[in-house]
Order: sequence, then structure tokens, then C-alpha cells
Amino acid sequence: MKRELLVQANYRYNFDRDMYVNRNQKKAFSIEYVDDTPETEIANKIQEKTDSSSWTIYTNLALPDGIKRELERVLG
Repeated sequence: MKRELLVQANYRYNFDRDMYVNRNQKKAFSIEYVDDTPETEIANKIQEKTDSSSWTIYTNLALPDGIKRELERVLG
């Protein structure tokens, strides 16, 4: 059901990064985050307003700045 929430909200699975990505919203959810997080929290994060000038990436562990910058560059 959690993955269906993401698909319905126009998130697409990125096989190279193992993430659900919505380029319009500039948000990404790692597979591990989706698996380990309650459905209600994912639904809240999908609806949450973010700063559209930078990516919001939801993961179980904080990403080092270098990896986050690389992901932002690759995702667009």
C-alpha cells in the first residue's frame, strides 16, 4: 500500500538509485525508508510542503553532503 501511495502521487521508481522520485516536487524516498516507515508518515511526507529550490530526500540515515549533492545533480 505504501508504494501505491507514492505511485498515485506521481512518484516514479528509479532503479539506478533504489528510490521513488518526484521531479516536480523535488522529493525522493529511499526504498529502505519506505519499507521501515509507517504508511501514515509517508502520506504526511508526500503532502508536506518543501522548499522547491532544493531536493528533499527521505532516507533512514542522514546522507553525507557529498552524496546528497551527487543525488541532486543526478536527479536534476
